[in-house]
Amino acid sequence: MSFPVSKISGLPVWDSLPVAKIIRYPLEKRDYKPLAQARLCVNETDFCLRMWAFETAPSPESRLICSLNFYPEQSSRWLSLRCGSAGRGSWLVCGPDGESPLGEYLILPQLKAYLGEDLEGIYWGAVVTLPLTALDLVYGTHHLPTGHRMLGNLYKVDDAPESRHYGCFYDTDFTRPDPFDAHSFGEFQVTAY
Repeated sequence: MSFPVSKISGLPVWDSLPVAKIIRYPLEKRDYKPLAQARLCVNETDFCLRMWAFETAPSPESRLICSLNFYPEQSSRWLSLRCGSAGRGSWLVCGPDGESPLGEYLILPQLKAYLGEDLEGIYWGAVVTLPLTALDLVYGTHHLPTGHRMLGNLYKVDDAPESRHYGCFYDTDFTRPDPFDAHSFGEFQVTAY
């Protein structure tokens, strides 16, 4: 089953969009499985992503990752956003031949980190706005019509020894040499409601 990437007009109304919950922690033997969530949408000019994780005191190595191949029928490359709990993020263009910074294409997304608290607990996260023109530079097109299929995955990871965990939206074999490559990708589909 594919997860919907909402096709919207104008700015996102985040609370109206479907939520992808990162709840699979296949290697975790303890009870520490922080809830992480994401919402994805596309409007006339941008791909927008909001990710957040419920952690009271995240380690500096705690991060959220969104990897998407926007055009899997024509390319084996995907974009990977890595956002850390300290508010820093990076965009990479990844593929079978390695990875390179999206900045080499002379375009970067806007990233707004945030912290907060609600009835579910204390959380941290980021809102990312990627201009669709970046897709032109990486893939040669930015057309994302209703029904368009993408492949990718969402992750919540922490490499710090005292809080190490690896979570995913679609099933992932974290024992692989590179568990974040295309072997763990599931389907995302542009959907208009």
